Amino acid sequence: MTNEEFCLEVQDLTQRVMECQTQAFLELARIADLNPAEDFAGSNLSEANLQGINLSGANLRSTNLSRANLSNISLNNADLRAAILSEAILNQADLSHADFRGANLKGADLSQVNLSHANLTNVNLSHTNLSGADIRVADLSDAILSDANLNGINLKGADLSGAVLSGANLKGADLSAAIFRGTDLSGAVLTGADLRGTDLRVADLSEANLDKANLRVADLKVADLSNANLREANLKGADLSNANLSEANLQGADLSHANLSEANFQGADLRRANLEEATIHSADWRNTNLEEAIINGADLSTTLLEGATINEATQLDAKWHLIWEIVNQGAEGRDLTDADLSRADLSMVNLQGARLVRANLRHSKLLRANLIDADLSSASVKNTVFGNNLGISEEAKLDLTRRGAIFEDSLDASET
Repeated sequence: MTNEEFCLEVQDLTQRVMECQTQAFLELARIADLNPAEDFAGSNLSEANLQGINLSGANLRSTNLSRANLSNISLNNADLRAAILSEAILNQADLSHADFRGANLKGADLSQVNLSHANLTNVNLSHTNLSGADIRVADLSDAILSDANLNGINLKGADLSGAVLSGANLKGADLSAAIFRGTDLSGAVLTGADLRGTDLRVADLSEANLDKANLRVADLKVADLSNANLREANLKGADLSNANLSEANLQGADLSHANLSEANFQGADLRRANLEEATIHSADWRNTNLEEAIINGADLSTTLLEGATINEATQLDAKWHLIWEIVNQGAEGRDLTDADLSRADLSMVNLQGARLVRANLRHSKLLRANLIDADLSSASVKNTVFGNNLGISEEAKLDLTRRGAIFEDSLDASET
């Protein structure tokens, strides 16, 4: 018998088994001299009732199981590569250690399944119900989970690098120590989710709902959190360097000890947020709302503060409160003798006639600042960056340069 004839015979026998309206699938398969662990690969088992049977380690590669009833089935260690399981019922099935690479599970019911250590690379899981599923340490890299129900899912330690979870429901899910590097989580629901220690580098979380989520010590470098809801989220010790948090809602969030260096917070709502001891070096806080925020001990070196809103309840170190005043209210004619203005971004600030005698301006930026009639005598200007300033003569420029200042005047500047 040729291979082609053998395959046709297997297909015929399989169809006969499937046409029998009985739950004794394995018994019928044995009667037909079919080995369920080997002979159903590539077969058409769509709408089959395989509920509760044991197919551990079976080869079901490229098998059509669409709309099949596989609830409570045991498929641990099974080969389901490129299988079609769209709209299949798999609730409470044991799929641990199974290989689903390239499979299509769109719209399947995977509630309460065990997918721990499974390989789900490049799998289509869009519109699936994965509520309460155990997917610990599984590989879901480049998988598609858009609009999936992941409510209460356990993804602890799973790899979802490059996966698509836009609009997915991950409410209350355990995602601790999981890898979401470059993952699309835009618009996802992550309220109350456990994301402690999660790798979310370069992830897209724009417009995601992270209300009360636990992101303690999570890695969010270069992540997009624009327009995200992070109300009362725990971001203590998290790394948000270079992240985009523009227009994000961070009311009551805990950002203490977090790394916010070079992050974009333009237009963000930080009311009542805790930023104590946070590193905010070179961040963009323009037009942020900082009313009642706790910012004591935070490092705001060269942070942009233009248009930021604070009130009497905002807890901000005296140095940075003064810098905020200068940036937002100007300092024309103000006496700033002995003031500590080091590492501040005072670019484009009006300092006309200001008294800056013995002021500490080390490592600060005064690009395009108005320095007409400003008194910089004895001011500390080591590594202070000037450029295109009004009111600085060539003589003053030479003097400041000798004292360690840096000038970045553009070649075509008309004012010196």
